[in-house]
Amino acid sequence: MLRKVIAAAFRGKGKRSMSKSELTYVLSFDFKWFSHDRSKQVVELAIKKGLLVEEGDSVRPAFDISSVEIPIDFKPDISRLNSSTIFDDIVSEVSEKTGKEVSEIIAEVNAIQERLGGLIDAEVAALLVAKRYDVDVTGYLDEVEKELFQEA
Repeated sequence: MLRKVIAAAFRGKGKRSMSKSELTYVLSFDFKWFSHDRSKQVVELAIKKGLLVEEGDSVRPAFDISSVEIPIDFKPDISRLNSSTIFDDIVSEVSEKTGKEVSEIIAEVNAIQERLGGLIDAEVAALLVAKRYDVDVTGYLDEVEKELFQEA
């Protein structure tokens, strides 16, 4: 979900980079999604998770914002922002695109892992489930790769 928040903000402004304060302003005043203080936390979380790259006083998305599908009525769930993992994001995306319950998608992920003797991580299995349903998750590949190599 954090990926959608960042993509929506940059698309909304039509910019490739902006200052942290401008991004905070967009999230809190333009979109009215968060309080000003919460918007600052969201920007810092996006930097920490590698979704934003700092370049001097500016930040830019570390992913292709055009690859992120954002529903017209998108409104971020504040409670999920801090707890969301890449696995959660992939599963949510597949669930949204297929109309299947999150629990069904997780069951499929578990089945793939079991079939492969636990040799692959949950994130990789989630990518395989996405592929099964033709859900484009290419925007998550770099993030999954980074997470896998941090564990190694």
